[in-house]
Amino acid sequence: MQLLHKIGSHPIIAAVRKIEDLETALNSSVANIFFMGGTVKEIVRSVELTQEAGKGAFVHIDLIRGLSNTDRESVEWIAEYVGADGIVTPKGHLIKEAKRLGLFGILHLFILDSGALENGLKLCRQIEPDGIELMPGVVEKILHMFSYELENTPIIASGLIQTEEEATAALSAGATSLSVSSELLWNLRFDQLSL
Repeated sequence: MQLLHKIGSHPIIAAVRKIEDLETALNSSVANIFFMGGTVKEIVRSVELTQEAGKGAFVHIDLIRGLSNTDRESVEWIAEYVGADGIVTPKGHLIKEAKRLGLFGILHLFILDSGALENGLKLCRQIEPDGIELMPGVVEKILHMFSYELENTPIIASGLIQTEEEATAALSAGATSLSVSSELLWNLRFDQLSL
């Protein structure tokens, strides 16, 4: 299965920063959850609950306490013991490791200026991630450029998306889906958005 099929039909992804918010995410209409906080112990149980609920689980490896965010062994641990669907990270070598282990590898990019834009596109072409999470997710120009330049790669808009209007604008600009921490958007359905 390609990542596009996993996230494309349900464009809202719950970005869970605190494990206490997991129950709300599990009871929402989202099909996928990005874990952006917690400890290694919490992540194991959280991924298990997420999969029992029939939802996809992606671990933002750089934000989990107790994991080294530079070691291949952390990716191996997620693949073998946690059983998540994939990882999210700004580190290209960990994306390659995830793909080698059969996990989806989502490259997390901060596009703050033209240098970051150029370097981000170059890195994407080199490592060919399964998906790209772009921050901030409210910059339509950047979303459009990445979706145009990397037309076969799912683009996930993330950061500062707080309203239905911002969600609609990001999807209209070329985002495949949105990673949002606002619980108010977790039950937003694609057919509700005026694209």
